[in-house]
Amino acid sequence: MNNNVLKSGKKIVAVVFLMTAAVVNAQAPVPPSEPRPGMERPRPDALKEITALTGTVSKMAVNDDFVYDGFYLTSNGESVLVKFPPYLGSQITALAKQGSSISVKGVSEVAPRGEKSFRLKSVTSNGKTIEDFPPAVLPTPPQEVSVTESGTITQLQKNKEGDAVVGIFIGDTIVKIPPHIYQQLGQSLVNGAKISVTGFKKPENSGEAVEKKYNIVRARTISINGKEYSL
Repeated sequence: MNNNVLKSGKKIVAVVFLMTAAVVNAQAPVPPSEPRPGMERPRPDALKEITALTGTVSKMAVNDDFVYDGFYLTSNGESVLVKFPPYLGSQITALAKQGSSISVKGVSEVAPRGEKSFRLKSVTSNGKTIEDFPPAVLPTPPQEVSVTESGTITQLQKNKEGDAVVGIFIGDTIVKIPPHIYQQLGQSLVNGAKISVTGFKKPENSGEAVEKKYNIVRARTISINGKEYSL
């Protein structure tokens, strides 16, 4: 009888031990897994201090589509490029005339190539203020229109640094193709070469202002010197 009781007691102890171990294992915290190389968690953006500049507008600046997206401000004897989103172009070009005195609030930025600029948050001139507030309701994007353009290359558009092609002029049409395609076409892109493209015409976006109105085409196919390429 005593042996039976002893055996039963041992079984009970073993069962209790296993159940306790299972509970402990279930509740044990799982250490956070470290991200694999190349999959590090993104770092949060650092705080950027908003500062103010006061000066005189010397000239406007445009992007590669000739859409106004900045102006040069002479402040304390230094020329500063003030950048703004293109959708504010029509408002700011009406306010920041060449030679006008303005006050700008924003944050200082440094581009990948080291160029310094000032990202506009608000601009004030003659008692009127324009602030960069994202629209409460995003506008419906204009519908793209497919087009076909052909003609003779009249000029190659270079970037601001002058070391890369960013567009192909066919009269008042500018053909845009991916940067690496310009490099692959190489010597084919010369003034006088016959060219034909199919693609989509850049729509006129709300709020934009342009230096000069061009017909800008984002190419999907390009034919040059009798050879056609898909982009």
